[in-house]
Amino acid sequence: MIITQNQPGVAHLVISRTDKKNALTRDMYRALAEGVSKAAADTSVHAIVLSGDGGVFTAGNDLDDFRARATDKNPKLSAGLAFIEALMVCDTPIIAAVEGLAIGIGTTLLLHCDSVIAGRSARFKTAFVDLGLVPEAASTVTMPLHLGSRRTADLLLMGDTLNGEEARECGLVSHVVDDGLAVDEALAQADALAAKPREALRATKRLIKAPWREAVSEALERERSVFADRLRSEDCRAALARMGKG
Repeated sequence: MIITQNQPGVAHLVISRTDKKNALTRDMYRALAEGVSKAAADTSVHAIVLSGDGGVFTAGNDLDDFRARATDKNPKLSAGLAFIEALMVCDTPIIAAVEGLAIGIGTTLLLHCDSVIAGRSARFKTAFVDLGLVPEAASTVTMPLHLGSRRTADLLLMGDTLNGEEARECGLVSHVVDDGLAVDEALAQADALAAKPREALRATKRLIKAPWREAVSEALERERSVFADRLRSEDCRAALARMGKG
């Protein structure tokens, strides 16, 4: 489930499914999208914080959800991408606090956040190709923008894993803190933003994002189509079957 822990000027959304390492289901994506959209429309909210419960950010998309989506009449419909779209159009600053695992969409969603605070032992990995899939969340544009094309290939093609410091060095993460302190630092940043004029913050974010928003939207749609096809591929079905046995 998604827990809301708001404080003055700040909306804090917590991913909480600790028995599954906070793996995300369709209902959780919908709750996250609703939470982000609601916070963005709230004139009292100056910043949004995203974090995970139990010392883990998220292990990514629930694999059973992938299996179910592969049999949908329209696999292009995706609650996960609806959540990404909510992040993309949100003009309120978004801060992510990452402890432990940030797998798959747990990494790619960070590319739509304005600040990412990570614990030193955090682990970032995008294993789409290993599952017979392709990247999503417009990461084929946002990741080269943040990390450069060479580092993007390391993550999206090779499936490299980054720790907190490595993620900061390549531009995926803004700041690294000792393990267990990421949420505190993210909330401190959010409190600082809460003291600033809300509309000036939102207008500045719009200006920062403006040059890339069209390209990012186009990438999301390109990826959506290919991802849906790959979900039904033999490669993907075999990979999901192997993981199910594990």
